[in-house]
Amino acid sequence: MSETYEEEFLEYTIYVEVSADRYNPAFSWSICKDDIEYDSGLAFSKHDAIAEAEAAITGLKNKSA
Repeated sequence: MSETYEEEFLEYTIYVEVSADRYNPAFSWSICKDDIEYDSGLAFSKHDAIAEAEAAITGLKNKSA
């Protein structure tokens, strides 16, 4: 995988990139829709970041249902 990742999931966009903190390597993730950021976080791996972002989107979708 490259250093950045972008995917559409349940009408939201997931962005994942390497954290800028060179002393504590991690991956930052954020979820957006219509130019609004709804959530973000840090994970130890790119795979975990994607999974956390998907879980956050699922949680948002469940709240709005």
